[in-house]
This record gives sequence, C-alpha cells and structure tokens, in this order.
Amino acid sequence: MVAGCSCSREQQSRQSIRKIHQKPQQAARRNRSLKPLRRRRNQSQICCQLPAAGHFGVTSQRQVGHRTAHTLPALSRIRVMASSTQHSSLLNALPAALLLILSLQLSGVCGVIDRLVVQTSSGPVRGRSVTVQGREVHVYTGIPYAKPPVEDLRFRKPVPAEPWHGVLDATRLSATCVQERYEYFPGFSGEEIWNPNTNVSEDCLYINVWAPAKARLRHGRGANGAEHSGAKPADTDHLIHNGNPQNTTNGLPILIWIYGGGFMTGSATLEIYNADIMAAVGNVIVASFQYRVGAFGFLHLAPEMPADFAEEAPGNVGLWDQALAIRWIKDNAHAFGGNPEWLTLFGESAGSSSVNAQLMSPVTRGVVKRGMMQSGTMNAPWSHMTSEKAVEIGKALINDCNCNASMLKTNPAHVMSCMRGVDAKTISVQQWNSYSGILSFPSAPTIDGAFLPADPMTLMKTADLKDYDILMGNVRDEGTYFLLYDFIDYFDKDDATALPRDKYLEIMNNIFGKATQAEREAIIFQYTSWEGNPGYQNQQQIGRAVGDHFFTCPTNEYAQALAERGASVHYYYFTHRTSTSLWGEWMGVLHGDEIEYFFGQPLNNSLQYRPVERELGKRMLSAVIEFAKSGNPAQDGEEWPNFSKEDPVYYIFSTDDKIEKLARGPLAARCSFWNDYLPKVRSWAGCDGDSGSASISPTLQLLLLAGLLYIGAALGTKGVF
Repeated sequence: MVAGCSCSREQQSRQSIRKIHQKPQQAARRNRSLKPLRRRRNQSQICCQLPAAGHFGVTSQRQVGHRTAHTLPALSRIRVMASSTQHSSLLNALPAALLLILSLQLSGVCGVIDRLVVQTSSGPVRGRSVTVQGREVHVYTGIPYAKPPVEDLRFRKPVPAEPWHGVLDATRLSATCVQERYEYFPGFSGEEIWNPNTNVSEDCLYINVWAPAKARLRHGRGANGAEHSGAKPADTDHLIHNGNPQNTTNGLPILIWIYGGGFMTGSATLEIYNADIMAAVGNVIVASFQYRVGAFGFLHLAPEMPADFAEEAPGNVGLWDQALAIRWIKDNAHAFGGNPEWLTLFGESAGSSSVNAQLMSPVTRGVVKRGMMQSGTMNAPWSHMTSEKAVEIGKALINDCNCNASMLKTNPAHVMSCMRGVDAKTISVQQWNSYSGILSFPSAPTIDGAFLPADPMTLMKTADLKDYDILMGNVRDEGTYFLLYDFIDYFDKDDATALPRDKYLEIMNNIFGKATQAEREAIIFQYTSWEGNPGYQNQQQIGRAVGDHFFTCPTNEYAQALAERGASVHYYYFTHRTSTSLWGEWMGVLHGDEIEYFFGQPLNNSLQYRPVERELGKRMLSAVIEFAKSGNPAQDGEEWPNFSKEDPVYYIFSTDDKIEKLARGPLAARCSFWNDYLPKVRSWAGCDGDSGSASISPTLQLLLLAGLLYIGAALGTKGVF
C-alpha cells in the first residue's frame, strides 16, 4: 500500500426500490412487461486513485462509442533522471532500484482498481463494487456488444462492436432503445416506474454483468488478461442448493435476462431487473442486455425488395441483437468468473417469448439449452407474425413517414435512404398507427424463413429437445392489466366496475372480433358468469378470457409440446398479490408481478415486504438458482414433478399455507377449451379460421352447448383457477 492512500470499500445503497416501498406513499412495483421500473445506479468511487499524470507517465484517452477509455501508462515509460554525475556506482544502481520501488508502489496503488477491471474479448472494462448482505458483487454496466445501429446500420442486423484498447468505464447505465412512454395515468407511480429511466437512443446495444467478487477474482481475468492467482475460494455457506454437489471448478452458472415489453418497449436498465441480490445470494453471474424494439428491431421488408436488398430490412434484427449479445456473454464467460457451458436464459412476457425463440431458432439452437419462460411463448397470438402481415405493417409505416412504399420494388435504395433519414422519434410515434387492438402490436418476431423458418408449433415438430431443461409458468390474473389499458373508458384502475351485459358483449366482440361467429359464441358462453353479482363478474370474466387466450393457455399448450419432444419441463403458477401493490384489488395478481420475487427483491430488508413475502421471495429465488445449476427447480426434499400432457402438474407460489403447493387438473380444465375444444368449433362451423359471420344452426348451437357441458363435467374440478 502506498503511504497516504486509505482504501475502504464504498458501501452501496438501494435508493430506488426503497422509495417504491416507503409507506404510506409507496411507489408501485408492479411489474408490467410492457412498461419499465425506475432504476437507480449508485456511482461507485474508487478508493485509491491513480497517480496524477506526470507522476508515473501520461494518461491517454479515446472514445469508445459514447464512453471514455483510459490507457494506463506502461512502466517502460518511467524514466529516472539522475541529477548528479558523482558516485557512479550508486547512479548505476539507482534507476533499477527506483524502478523496482515504483513498480511495487504502482501495484499497490492499482490493486483495488485491478480488482474491478476485466479483460474481455473486446477490450478491458472497469466496473464498480457493491456490497449486498455482506457479500461483494462486481457490477459492469454499459458494455458495448455491437456498433451503434444508426444511419446505414438502422434496420440492419447488428455488427459486432469494434475492439478498444483503453480501459472502458462500465459504471454507467446505457441508453434505452428508442420507444414511447406510457402516460395514461400522469403522476401515477405504478405506471411511471415502467417508463424508460435513461435517455432513449438508437445507440443502445449494451450489456450489463453482475459477478460475485470472490468467484470472479478466482476464475476471471485481470486487466492484462492473466488469470488471478492466490485468491481465496468463493464462500459457499450461502449457496442455495438441493444437496447435490455444485461443481464450480470451471466457473459459476450464468443467467442471462431478456426483458419484456411487447417487442415495443422495455429496458435492461430498469431497477426491478437489478440483479445484485440474485448474484450475491445465489452465487451466480447474471447478465442482461438491450435489444432493439418496435420498427427499429422488427421492420420486415425483404419480400418486397430485390434479393440484393434483402438485408436492408430483413426483420427480426431485435432477435439478432439478442443472439449476438448471448454469444458475447458466452465468449466472455470466463473473464467474469463464469462457465460458458452453464448458461440459462430467462425472461418475462416478450422476454420469455424471446427465450423461446433463441432456444428454438436454427440460428441459435444449441448455444443455450436451459431456459426459464415467464408468461410468454412463441405460439401466443401476440408473439409472432406472418411475413405477409409484417410487410403490410412495414409498408404502412413507410407511407406514414412519407417515403413512398410503392417504390420498394423499383427503387428500394431510395426508399431505404428516405427511411434512414427520418427522425427516430417520428418512426417511434408513427409505428403505433398500426396497433390494431388488445395485444395486437405492430412489431413482433416474424416468420422470415431465416431466424424463424416456420411457425412455432411447426418448428417444434422436428425439434429434438432431450437435453433441454425448461422452467415456465404464469401468474393468476394475466389479462387485467391489458384490459385496463385497452378499455380505459370502461374501467377504473382503482375500483371494480359493475359492467352491464351489453357492455360486456361489446368488449368481448371487440377483443375477439377476428374470430368466427361460432368461436365468439363459444367464448362468450364459456366466460359468462351464471351466479353471483353479474356486473362485477362480467369484468372479472373478461380479464380471465384475455389472460387465458393470450398467455396461460398458449403456455400450457407449449409446455405439453416441449415435454412431448423430450424436454424436461417444470411448471409454476404465481398466485400472490404483493402487499404494496398500488393497482386496484380487482386487477388481482398482475402480469409481471412475479419478477421481483424471482430476482430476490424481498430479501432486501430495507424494503417493506411482509415476513411471509420475504419467505416467498427466498423460495422463488432459490428455485431460479437451483434450476440454473441443476435444471431442476426443486429444493431440499421438495417434490416438484415434471410437467406433461398426461400429468399436468404444476407448483404454486403463494403465501397462503392452506393452498397445496402442487396441483393438477384445473390448469388442464381451463385451457382445454382453447387448445382442444375451440378448434373443433371452427371445424364444425366449416370455417377456415378467417373472421366471419357464418350462421349458427340450431344443431351447431346444441353441439356447442353439449361440448362445453362435457368439458365442465369431465375437467372442471375446482382449484386455485
């Protein structure tokens, strides 16, 4: 240690989440996958600074993207000037002696800094240190993995970032990819926390990494690329495991988070995705990244242009962003103390469907074989789009931006030059003109023949998934959040609404307007309340229909298909309504409410969770960590059987001790209507699936009623559903 340099680790705070949990005026922590949570980032200070320029050499700087890289002076540049010509023997020995002393001093001075510097394949990066529950975590934010997708790179597949030579400052949050804010409820924290918490920009393709300090220093690489040696082994007393030996000799498991947002919004910088607790308590590495959303990530025009222009707007570049980021993380796993063969993807809503796409695409299949999917699968109606539909939406956007889509075939260079010259804000706003109803977003993964060569269920038919581990599930009230936003004139976010039958029918026909008349009649029959207060029940039944159709039942269908193709599937169901929720009671357990629990936020004692919620958070974080380590989320002595069509067992995450943790039947009963019965209705009506008003004969009416009664009798067992 150099004299005069006092090195003490800065203790980090968690201001943002604490603010959300302050009572009585708590800011909401509701996890809508379509919206983002305000994230704090404590600025880390380095306790021992480098000597000032001129003491040991000159510090040079260069810009890498929007960040500054610092190049430390080489010892070879240090010159010791003799001021006397006397005592020649002393003079001969002095330079070497001084050089040795200065080398030792520089090593001492830089000891703290070197601990935070990682040599990646792109160049060295310096992070910051946080202490979480007595454990040190090194955090790296804003590491570029691709060139900024601006100007000629707009709408194109990502290009790997240029390497840098100085030490990159990875202590600041990156920009959020271009998107619009949600401002339906001005001043309401429950909405505001899901809006971007950093500036929006097209220059947004960056990675974040959380690494337990001891494991990183043991397995990772320093600023010069050499392995650290002599570091004490990582503590193992806090590991969450199921009793099986966890071999971390070659590095720790890595969990890679993909955020949701309907492929239109979202950001890895949101506070709810802060993974310092997960990394510290679970002794795992966690990474996340930004990817392009909206038209910037999914504009698909290739079929409308000559073949040599196909790469101008191929579509799915947001998925290609994800693939490049995952590859970068895998390639740099050892640098952060991780094992590149021990990767798990996890995400929620659109992030969950993205996990699904990355596991199944021929472009990325086999890169990762373990995935956690929360409330989203590729077979959901909102989660994929035909090439024809994507082209139609893309052409509409071109015309809305005054770039003349009719010239795509004859002069594509002009059209694309025009679109690349349009202000990003204009594109971000105009794309919403193609929003066509609840969960019908203008951007989604497209069946493009490349990243997604066929629809999700067709891809599944040829997949060999015997080595794949999947953890997937839903929350209890998936649909209420979207119902509120799309029918804001009918519902109040705070209080339940007694909805008359005519309004109920109006909304149901709007939501399912693209279905055949026979299908709509069956859906309305299935979700009509026959007892209790029909007004309030009407509201609940619509929310349930939305959640079942768009989330729960596609997840159930996909889970069965995964199991049939050989994957090991475990299913969960989250039923707890968090005590600090700011949304109305009628909205129940909202889409995304499980995120904070899986990330371990309730383990933060400074936040106002109830004791039972802290226990639930510990249990859910343990499930994630155990799944990442072994492929099985069950903990010590716990039963959690695999899910299959024959045995559709699922695990219930709840604070209610009266509810059994394992259940069967209700999930199958709920979804047999959508996955088995409704397709038969379409067949009976003689329809091809297109929207229509085919007349319903008395015979068909009897068949509809008989079928529904049969389902109710055969599968309608009571349960948490």
